[in-house]
Amino acid sequence: MACGTSKEKVAEEAEEEVVFNRMEGDSTIYGMACDGCNDTVVVFLEMPYTGTDPDTLNILQASRLRKVFGKPRIGDKLAIVRNATDTTKADMVIVTDNLQGNWCYKVLPTLRVRADMEGHTIKQKIDKLPDSIANLLKVEREYGISIKADNVAFPIGMNRQRATTDEESPVEYPKLKFYNEWFIYNGKIILRGVRTDSIGEQVVMHSDTADLEMLTPDTLVFRFAEGLRGYYKKTEE
Repeated sequence: MACGTSKEKVAEEAEEEVVFNRMEGDSTIYGMACDGCNDTVVVFLEMPYTGTDPDTLNILQASRLRKVFGKPRIGDKLAIVRNATDTTKADMVIVTDNLQGNWCYKVLPTLRVRADMEGHTIKQKIDKLPDSIANLLKVEREYGISIKADNVAFPIGMNRQRATTDEESPVEYPKLKFYNEWFIYNGKIILRGVRTDSIGEQVVMHSDTADLEMLTPDTLVFRFAEGLRGYYKKTEE
């Protein structure tokens, strides 16, 4: 996880008004990675930048516990959870630049419930279907979330043009949850669906909290209350 250029370069980038939006009550440290990061320590300039020297935190135990998510490189934006009792250590490090991207997963449909099939098992229902309909149960869709800078998010797989067709289909797909904001809150990931009301105020329609379980260049795993959700990285075309 070596970083590779000078402190001066990071300071110049930091002075370009790098913004980290913080939720009320969040104690996460936000910063930019500096030269000297490795498997044992993280060296960073805390944001907002005030001209101070870089800070260094020990991350050896966090690395052993797999709580270092991403590979810090010079100039990367970081979210750091400092140890509550030993301020020289970090319990978690998230490279937020590595978190950004288009993250997807595949879903399969289920059979719509019909009155003439009540009381039958799933296998019995499928056996009674013509092949053309049974084959629809094998058609995957790609769902996901696009995580952008400045806490912006977009759903992947939401197509309003499908609504009428889907209602008439003998199969139905899981409902895709709409998220358009993301935050880090004390090491957890907050995903929110927000809309603007009639007077211009932001209203939170729904909010989900997830633990970050894995973050590699091509894999992301969140742990929601209902269980794990794995994603693969999709390259923008």
